[in-house]
Amino acid sequence: MDTPVFIPKEDNMTEQTKSNIEFDRRSVLKGGIGVVAASALGAPAIMSSANAAAPIKVGVISPLTGAWTVYGKAHSEGFKLAIDEINAAGGVLGRKFEIIMADSKTEPRMVVEQANRLIREVGVDFLAGTFSSAERNAAGPVVTAANKVLLYPTFYEGQQQKYFPGVCNPNIFMFGPVPSQQVWPHLPYMIKNHGKKFFMIGSDYVWPRVTNAVTKKRLVELGGEVVGEVYIPFNTPQYDSLLSKIRNSGADVIFLTLTGSDTINFRKQFVSAGMKKDFTLWTVDDEEVVTSALGPADSAGTYVSFDYFMSIKQPNNQAFLKKFRAKFGQNALMDTVGVAMYNAGHMAAKAIEKTGKVTTDALREGLAGLTFDQAPQGSITMRAIDNQAVLPSYLMRVRKNWKGPGDMFEQVQYFPDVTPATAACAHLPLN
Repeated sequence: MDTPVFIPKEDNMTEQTKSNIEFDRRSVLKGGIGVVAASALGAPAIMSSANAAAPIKVGVISPLTGAWTVYGKAHSEGFKLAIDEINAAGGVLGRKFEIIMADSKTEPRMVVEQANRLIREVGVDFLAGTFSSAERNAAGPVVTAANKVLLYPTFYEGQQQKYFPGVCNPNIFMFGPVPSQQVWPHLPYMIKNHGKKFFMIGSDYVWPRVTNAVTKKRLVELGGEVVGEVYIPFNTPQYDSLLSKIRNSGADVIFLTLTGSDTINFRKQFVSAGMKKDFTLWTVDDEEVVTSALGPADSAGTYVSFDYFMSIKQPNNQAFLKKFRAKFGQNALMDTVGVAMYNAGHMAAKAIEKTGKVTTDALREGLAGLTFDQAPQGSITMRAIDNQAVLPSYLMRVRKNWKGPGDMFEQVQYFPDVTPATAACAHLPLN
């Protein structure tokens, strides 16, 4: 690769994508050179701990505007709730946490800019957030050059060395599920009950493409087949031609990895075209926030799989939701990514407390193998070998005539501790 930022294959790129990537190249090089130069002048590549009373600064990068704004609220609120709880209990090592928010605007180039600003100008001790894999991959070169930790919350495609430093990076810790946790456990049920022919539809970036490739491999092993595979540019308004392809494909199951406003637009047009009764739709993206935006009529009957749902009957979840609603309102929505941000905040604090230091090396050491028993979805562990969380996995179906997130999903099946496939990194363990 001629730059560490993930670059899709040329023939899969839109002109807008090509333009954005060129901008990302310049931004990364400019930002990375600046960081390296600062290091060469003697700036330490560790977190500042000179003043015990000074706050521990965390830079949080969330999609507050842009195509993924639909996810941004829960994303940031999960982390804010964790930090409020930690600070209310006295902080860590006699220091409180301070959050510095930054808007990714749902653009990888903005992540580069914001990550450099937070590290070089604000002087944060570590970063949390980014939303998409494209955003995480854009942040990878920045945190590598500056030797800072990034806590990444989102369900994603898994780690492959060719996407380093966005993955397979000792400084990046993954708190969301990978396909071997989110999809693989539920493939036998879907094939048995709904058919073996899958039509895959995804947004045109790394997460959908690699997730579908990993899913396809396991699907074929189980006797299934892919009868169609299409990737959609962001902010596509009309889906007539795609709907026609699906009608003529012979598919049983539509496997959906569209994101943000695109998944809402597609789903509404899919229902309006009268196709809902003819296909089973399984999405690995449309959690409470997206499903709420769709409404009962357009979402009922859809399958969704994640590690967390607001409606799960887990004692930790009831306590978590009580605190969450007390802070953000009774109608506030939480989702898998917001919960991952919550877990990331608490686990970072525990790692600092465990090692007794606020440094990058100490944070990496403390997170490796750490278990958090108070996670809303139940106890989770950060696997030491590849910085990947061990998580539960739920397959849910959207109920008819649901009224809110409390009765939105019915549980189909559940696995309490799903160990992910080992990361395909050149050097393991990462830390």
